Amino acid sequence: MTIERLQHRLEHSLSQLFPKETTYSKFAQPVRLTKTLQLLERKFDDLENAIPIDVKIFKTISKLEYSGFEQFTRRDWKNLAWALSKMLPDTQEKLIFNDIGKRIVQHFNQAEESIINLVYYPLLYSYFALAKEDVVEKPTVWLTLRDILNRHKLNVYKSTQRPKQWMTTLIDHADILSDTPTKAFVKQFLQDNETGGIQNELETLRIAPNSWFWDDLIKSSIQSIRHMNEKDYFKFIARFITLSAQNSLYSRDILAALLERYAKTSERDKVHETLKQMALDQWGNPQYDSSAGWNNVNPDTKRMVVQWFVKADLEAFFKLFSRTADVNRFNYWIKFIDKINFSQIFLGPSALNSQQAQHKKFREMNRGRLKELIGSTQTNNAFLLKIDNVYVVDFADTGNACYAYNKLPYNDKKERIFIGDLKNKDTVLFRNGWGEPTALSHSGDWESRFDEKLAEIGLFSRKPSNNNDSSKYKRSH
Repeated sequence: MTIERLQHRLEHSLSQLFPKETTYSKFAQPVRLTKTLQLLERKFDDLENAIPIDVKIFKTISKLEYSGFEQFTRRDWKNLAWALSKMLPDTQEKLIFNDIGKRIVQHFNQAEESIINLVYYPLLYSYFALAKEDVVEKPTVWLTLRDILNRHKLNVYKSTQRPKQWMTTLIDHADILSDTPTKAFVKQFLQDNETGGIQNELETLRIAPNSWFWDDLIKSSIQSIRHMNEKDYFKFIARFITLSAQNSLYSRDILAALLERYAKTSERDKVHETLKQMALDQWGNPQYDSSAGWNNVNPDTKRMVVQWFVKADLEAFFKLFSRTADVNRFNYWIKFIDKINFSQIFLGPSALNSQQAQHKKFREMNRGRLKELIGSTQTNNAFLLKIDNVYVVDFADTGNACYAYNKLPYNDKKERIFIGDLKNKDTVLFRNGWGEPTALSHSGDWESRFDEKLAEIGLFSRKPSNNNDSSKYKRSH
């Protein structure tokens, strides 16, 4: 006698002795007994739905090939259902995808309710046990199996006097056997620190760790980024960053989705240091066309990240490394940020060898992006900005002029750059009143003079300078 039937007889006997509405008022509820009963039920279910050993499954397959579906026992039917996610000896694919498996699925597709009720759980297990690479193309036989499960789940639930927990889970989560099986779990998944919360909730379904279901859950979560409102997006950024670190296979898609959504927020001009560093680590410097990883996002998003690097470079140059730098130069050059598509920092000995924590951190985070400036003072640093198609070079120490070129004035393959390469008056674009090549000094009202000379070579800023708002050389494009 099963525990189910035993409990049913006990409840029936009690109902004969006491009216239903007064039973629980006359007796204290047997809490310990109830817990024991639940434990026994769980153990009984585990035994009932225990996966048979492969030898028995393969024996049933041999029986099928020899005599067809005739004279199958209850255990044989279950073995067939368990077998669908297995790989037979000397084969290279799961049983469900070969001719025998397709034949089994088609037989169950036309089977009577009594057979389906018997094999439903093994069929459900096989459905979830397939890996993501097995179902990436949504094979027809897999969709047929899903249709069988979806079509019969309500009848299986109703036909049981005391529905099992896994049956209740299927009824409560109707989408789990649909084209969007994980849609309802996305928000919960993002709010959990890890997949454990959902795994606990779906424990009774015994979804395998390598199941396509978890892959679908992560991909659905990534897709949800693009449609999140701004508040939710900023709330879940940290969760996705953690998810990327834990699941390297999805790091590219996560980074692309996060950056694309960030570019559409009201804070796109604000540097997100973690995303910036993730992007540099995964795809390299966006300022180089050779960094092919940046093809994963659209040009506007790439432009946003380039501006993050430019802004970070200028801030580091003027506010972090160069104590002797004129901060007015930062305010001047930052107004061109929407036109700057490349930046390069050249560090002198003091900045390059500094042991200050912030200096060390910046050098570490930008390893491979920095060059060494040689032939100058200990404290001097330099930077290069490509504004539209013009390369502008400026320096940290006062007394150094500004230069502009129509191509890189140094060999980019070299890590150590001589200051003379950055101060080449033979190829500089600026001209004095006599038409001779010249550099621009930072003396007097230099901002207005810079605006004038930059305008002569076709450079205009969209943003006004903090110190020279009335310059006639500013114009909008």
